[in-house]
Amino acid sequence: MGRIVTAHGGRWAVWTDQGLVAVGTTRRHVVATARAAGITDVTAADGSNAPSVPDWRYLPGGFRGSVLRACMRIPSGEVATYADLARAAGSPGASRAAGSAVAGNPMPVIIPCHRVVRSDGHLGAYSMGGAAVKARMLRAEGMSVRADRITG
Repeated sequence: MGRIVTAHGGRWAVWTDQGLVAVGTTRRHVVATARAAGITDVTAADGSNAPSVPDWRYLPGGFRGSVLRACMRIPSGEVATYADLARAAGSPGASRAAGSAVAGNPMPVIIPCHRVVRSDGHLGAYSMGGAAVKARMLRAEGMSVRADRITG
C-alpha cells in the first residue's frame, strides 16, 4: 500500500504483483476495501512501483465485474451512460443495477467511473467527491460540462 499518482492527482492504493486492488482518497478506505476483497496482509510500499491496471482476481465477477470491465473501455474524453454499461454487460434493462455496480467501484480513476453519466446527460453521483469533482475530471479530459450536465 502506498501513494500513487493518477491523471487526476495522488491517491492511496493497495496492489498485488499483478495489479491494483483498491484506490481511494484515504488510507483507511483502501485498506478496508482490500480486506473486503480477501487481502489481509497490507504493508506500506513505494507507490511509484505500483502497477497501473486492476488485478481482476480480487474484483467482483458476474454482472458487476462485466460493468466495471465495460467502464474500463470508456476512452478519456468520452462518456457512456449507465444504460450503455448495462448493454455491454449483457443486461440491457439493468441500468439501475449498472449504476449500483459503478457506485461500488473499488478503484475510482483507474476504472474511470467518472466517465459514466445518466441518459439525460446529467452527471449523476461520484463516490470520490460528488458531481463537482466529476465535472472537473471530465473537463480536464476535454469534455464540455456546464453545471451538472454534459453539454457537448
